[in-house]
Amino acid sequence: TTTDGNYGGLGLTVSIEDGAVKVIAPTEDTPAWRAGIKAGDYITHIDNELVYGLSLDEAVSKMRGEPGTKINIK
Repeated sequence: TTTDGNYGGLGLTVSIEDGAVKVIAPTEDTPAWRAGIKAGDYITHIDNELVYGLSLDEAVSKMRGEPGTKINIK
């Protein structure tokens, strides 16, 4: 995905590790950073849906939305 133009986001860099979504780093002063998400955390659910076993693209797709969209991450 390119970063040209305007976009909103959680402010997370993530990867997949053994089928789990792992946070590499939150970006400072973003919603993820303000929520206290730390490097090394694992995201297990997005909007109450288990994300274990999804591809990185599928998990990231579930975290995308228009700026201001609410999302519940566990």
